[in-house]
Amino acid sequence: MFKKSLLATALMVAAFNSSAGVNTIAGVNVSQEGSVGAANITVPNSVVTLAAEYTVGDTVTFTVSGASFDTAGSTPVLTAALGGGDTATTGLLSSTASAVTFRITAQTDGAANGVIYTGGTFTLSGMKLTTASTIDAVGDISLAYSASTSTGIAIDSASTNTAVAATVVAQYSSAVPTPADGIIDVNNARQQFTVGPLTDTVVITPAEAVAAVNDATYTGATHVIHGDFSWMDTDADSAVSGAELTAAFGMAGAGDDTFANTINATMDEITVVATDAGANAVEAHTATFTNAGVGSGNAVLPTQTFTVDTSVAYTNVTGAATKVTGTGVSAGSWTLNGSKVTIPYMPFGDDTAVILRGTNTGTQSGAMAVRYMLEGVDTTWNALSADVTTLAPGVSNLTALVMDAIKADAGVTKGKVAIEITTNVPASALTFYAAYKVKSELDRGFVGTFGALGNLKKSEAAAAVAGHL
Repeated sequence: MFKKSLLATALMVAAFNSSAGVNTIAGVNVSQEGSVGAANITVPNSVVTLAAEYTVGDTVTFTVSGASFDTAGSTPVLTAALGGGDTATTGLLSSTASAVTFRITAQTDGAANGVIYTGGTFTLSGMKLTTASTIDAVGDISLAYSASTSTGIAIDSASTNTAVAATVVAQYSSAVPTPADGIIDVNNARQQFTVGPLTDTVVITPAEAVAAVNDATYTGATHVIHGDFSWMDTDADSAVSGAELTAAFGMAGAGDDTFANTINATMDEITVVATDAGANAVEAHTATFTNAGVGSGNAVLPTQTFTVDTSVAYTNVTGAATKVTGTGVSAGSWTLNGSKVTIPYMPFGDDTAVILRGTNTGTQSGAMAVRYMLEGVDTTWNALSADVTTLAPGVSNLTALVMDAIKADAGVTKGKVAIEITTNVPASALTFYAAYKVKSELDRGFVGTFGALGNLKKSEAAAAVAGHL
């Protein structure tokens, strides 16, 4: 994708003397999408202000980088404009895919003071680029000017001889600047969010870059939103009807786009087709999910992540076309307002009895997931493949459930471990107590109380267990 700019840099002409012509081009942006099917791409005129003296037999060359000249479609012309009534005539020597070269064939002195080139100009016109080489990648296409005497001495050569003639732009792109961020409230039966309880939004923004050459015309976009939309099924028939989809989902734009929404049979893809009404105005699209809220028989909202596939529809010189602008783009997630605690140290083994209790003072049960790190083995968390239990209201003995799962997953029977416990219960309602007992010494080590009473609040835990390290 950076080929054009790299080539432009690589082909810049080095400076060999103090005089330096200046190449000036009114560069243009070329649409990569809109140029597909075009016969060729016109190169803007290159105007070189001369800073050296030339004579009959000297040659000038324009070398292209980032694309190729269309030799069949080009009609190369080099025009000299000198002061004082002086004139110069040039003739084409060669024209290839990479360079075009002219020779000064005649000159006239208009003021009897010699033909003066310094301060005059050479203008190259009539050049075309092949479409395939122009749109093969985004980036700059440059022309480098060079000149030499009839004996091969370089003149008027410097970095100022190179100028950008065209910049190929990917005219259409898309992004998800506002992803879903709903937090499902476990205190309300997981039937609504904690903020803006009934709705959550995702903003998808097709975008258009400015392109003066072969500008494509926007006609619409298609978004396929991937997620778990089974909660939209309110009549328990394992399908989401058109009415159910309309009640739970909508798409809107800031301009004149209209929208048609459909959902697949497995309820995990919503397809939105946006159609431009004719203003050729690319606009942001906002998807809004609406849940029924708390109520008997209403759906439980699932925790999940969303992704979006987007394509933009447009017309170019050949007619209607489509470009994929995003595949599997992250579009946010729905999470629970649960709690997370970290128990930094827990010894376990044949002579060590682990004590781990969880107290849920709320009214909702919540799934509990565990990650762990073994001392001397792990430097990152290991996640157990499934939730280890559901933490119900009241006091639960979690020792066997948590430690047996860790030992089975790690394939060990003893060691020292850090434990992270994530529970779908509000943090304000949850407390964990962690300790251990060394059987042979009839001694107990207190690790800490975590959760509502303060995660990691017992800094003296290390001292309490120091004798058992």
